[in-house]
Amino acid sequence: MSTTFRKAGVVCGTAFASIAIALTMAAGGWASSSSLVVGGIGAGSLDPRLYNGLLGGTLEGQIYSVEWPAEAGPMTGKDDLTLGASINIGIDSLTQEISDALARLSRDSDGNVLNGEQVTVVGLSAGSLVVNEVLRNMVLAGELTDPDEISFIVVEDSSRQELIKDATYNSRFDYTYRLPPVTRYDVVAVTGEYDGLADMPDRWWNFLAVANAMAGAIVVHVPVMFADLDEVPEENITVDVNIKGGTTTHYLVPAKVLPLVQVLPFLKSQEAALKAKIDKGYKRNDPVTTASATSLVAEAPTAAAETVTLDVEATPVSATADAAADAVSATEAEPVTKTEAATRREARAEARAEAKEARAEAKAARAEAREAAKAEAAEARAAAKAERAAAREARKAARADADSDVDSPADETGSSDAAGASE
Repeated sequence: MSTTFRKAGVVCGTAFASIAIALTMAAGGWASSSSLVVGGIGAGSLDPRLYNGLLGGTLEGQIYSVEWPAEAGPMTGKDDLTLGASINIGIDSLTQEISDALARLSRDSDGNVLNGEQVTVVGLSAGSLVVNEVLRNMVLAGELTDPDEISFIVVEDSSRQELIKDATYNSRFDYTYRLPPVTRYDVVAVTGEYDGLADMPDRWWNFLAVANAMAGAIVVHVPVMFADLDEVPEENITVDVNIKGGTTTHYLVPAKVLPLVQVLPFLKSQEAALKAKIDKGYKRNDPVTTASATSLVAEAPTAAAETVTLDVEATPVSATADAAADAVSATEAEPVTKTEAATRREARAEARAEAKEARAEAKAARAEAREAAKAEAAEARAAAKAERAAAREARKAARADADSDVDSPADETGSSDAAGASE
């Protein structure tokens, strides 16, 4: 399916997390399956030979760089385009590249993609904001490509942090920083642990964690783009299925050494103690507490219980779990035992398996719907063809009748003249 969706109009501005220099690639030739990579600030288009190994080398041989200004004036230069203006140009560029890439996929006579070919859209750092806005425009325009034909990867996407809650316009950078859109597409989100450009502490008052994150912006931000996701521990992988059926798989790539220690090596002997304090700045490291859902609901007023139920139904699994953990923390419950922790891990693994099964079922349902639609279309075409044939036959019959009506009076006149002559 060729996709040409309108520009929905993006209100623009920025947050400091969008101004890091990221990387991108260009391709010497096109594969049918292609990866469209949108680089970060200062990397609107770069030579692919410099960046072998992006995402562990999983995209080798099919990478193409999507060109965009990649500027964030006045921070990158007083005469540079603002971040918002750069993103607007990037939106147009990526939209066209997606349309062209989808057109290159091998298809059968019915338009079905062959050999599992797919377009992968990759956003690196600030390039992720371009990807998010294009996704938003696709939703607003209602022109949605089949999820089997396209997927998305965002690396160091600063808009997916816990601290991003409300859309905020920044006039200096002409960009409104906001959460990514909810779509039916599968998204892989990769974040480097302690990267201050994409993984700021949830508790900003933990100044040690903030200092470590600032160091992470220097030593973590770019290297994580080359991380091998197969090496990410299972406990650092979360899977969310949204209300539209889209699955977001988030990889938190662990830092082997604290960024603060990398920048200040003399702190190496204190690394363990520093890490313990820094980790308290992130909610994800809070001790898991136990309390039954039944007791929580029993203690809450009825109206509150109803609100919680609605939120659970509308919120991704991991967000619901975080909310529940916060609620339990408020009750000052005791930490879980090792057995309970193992049970929770098994539950998460089961949830991931269920999500995978749901994706497979959704894919099968989409395939079945496509087949049904094709059958209906074929039937409609056959009916239309039969109608056209009948119409042609009717026109032929009408012309034959008209010719007969014209010839008959002439014959009668001729007979009369002949009779008169005889007399």
